[in-house]
Amino acid sequence: MSATKDVEVHVEFSDQQNINTFSRNNAKLTELKEEIEAKRKELTSLSDAREALDELSILSDIPAAPLLVGETFLIEPTDDILTSLDTRKAKIEKEIEDIQTRIQTIQNVLSDLKVKLYGKFGKSINLENDEE
Repeated sequence: MSATKDVEVHVEFSDQQNINTFSRNNAKLTELKEEIEAKRKELTSLSDAREALDELSILSDIPAAPLLVGETFLIEPTDDILTSLDTRKAKIEKEIEDIQTRIQTIQNVLSDLKVKLYGKFGKSINLENDEE
């Protein structure tokens, strides 16, 4: 049977600040990943709606189509709906790019903190996510 020894390491104020910073950034990273997943789902929905509207336009040469706003259907010109879908899609794609930039910045900060904290505490500290 192997005996494991708990090594007591003195945690200084600056170390605790680094641990807290790591924790906050790690939580923010999780939030951003969830947000980007939701935006990707919305982007898929918009793409599906655009394809359906394109098919409807090709098949039936109608100048207007129903548009669901809240709980109400409005009859809008097909071209206006397509433009609106394209605009919304471009906006979401830009938001996804911005979130990915923020994620990369946070990952860089986390990497730097991991090096510092693992250098000081070694195996006494666990900085890995359980979900990865």
